[in-house]
Amino acid sequence: MTTPNATNRHGEGFLYLSIMICFCVLYAPQPMLSELADRFMVSKPEAGLLVSVTLIPLAIAPLSYGIFLKQLSALTILKWALPTLALAMAWSGFVQTYEGMLTLRLIQGALLPAIMTATMAYLTSGREGGELSRVMAWYISATIFGGMAGRVISGQLASMIAWEWVALIWAGLLLMVTLMPWRRATPKPLNLVKPDAQLIRQAMTSRGNALIYVSVLCMFWVFAGYLNYLPFRINELDASASTGLIGQSYLGYSIGIVSALTAGWLAKRVGGVIRAALIGFAVMIGSLLLALGDVWMLITQVFVMCLGMFVIHTLAASEVNHNARSLSGVVNGLYVSCYYAGGALGAWLMGYVYELFGWTTFVVVLSCIGMAGALCMWLYGRQWAAGR
Repeated sequence: MTTPNATNRHGEGFLYLSIMICFCVLYAPQPMLSELADRFMVSKPEAGLLVSVTLIPLAIAPLSYGIFLKQLSALTILKWALPTLALAMAWSGFVQTYEGMLTLRLIQGALLPAIMTATMAYLTSGREGGELSRVMAWYISATIFGGMAGRVISGQLASMIAWEWVALIWAGLLLMVTLMPWRRATPKPLNLVKPDAQLIRQAMTSRGNALIYVSVLCMFWVFAGYLNYLPFRINELDASASTGLIGQSYLGYSIGIVSALTAGWLAKRVGGVIRAALIGFAVMIGSLLLALGDVWMLITQVFVMCLGMFVIHTLAASEVNHNARSLSGVVNGLYVSCYYAGGALGAWLMGYVYELFGWTTFVVVLSCIGMAGALCMWLYGRQWAAGR
């Protein structure tokens, strides 16, 4: 006979799988943006909006979803949101208009934060210390791996079968995890809080957090902007490049897992979090020089950029938590909002820079935004150096 605790542990494994597949769905169209632009006869920034629009709800959710989801359990949300996401993904394969595709991507984006919030709340409920750190490490690793797998696998599949079938495969996998044993686990509350303007203002101004938030916004702006228009650049350099090759260009994302897990070690070796984060910025910005080369240099660039970006991401998140004190929920919510706001803006607005001024200017603008992020991190370090 299976005990409730055994069922819970067994179900948690499938929750990690479900969040991984959700991130696959989030980024599945990215390797095919160039083809989707041709299919719907739209410009680069309009095609880029197909990814950007899913990030907008992720930026809004941490400070607003508590209003709507507070009374529901984590499992209840997952039981409804996962199959709905599967339906929206399947439908996106067959929609015939750009406006229809954009609407479905927005719906997917609205469902993803609910799933992510419910999954994280369930996995972290009742855990502290080392056990909590272990759970979060697995969760973050699942999101990084899902972001990579969604791009790489979708690119490979699209080189062999039509986008309609790619969408159906991801939808089928979502339905599969919906029917797995986590459904029988013990319900746990979400423990969300409604946003409070005074607490948000306090979290923004406390201990220089605003500088970290702007730094992170710039960081993900650069990262998302570059990766979103990479397919267009590869096709520009080599018109015969397949979606399989474009998908492979995102394999560099895998280095992010290593980078995230070793960020703390790096900080100890170089003399602190701020120095290590600045090294991450230097690596990320410096990697853009490779973006001026051929296709294989572009692919190499992704590895180098991910190496720097995930160091910054990991250390910045730990730093705002260090500053959180009694405001941990609001501080983390603001961090996630700024992170995805940067991604949404970069994935959309950089398309206009590329379309109007070309790739070289695109890279220069990304470098400037990256340097603005590094400057904010440096100012934060200077501001609080005397107090550490």
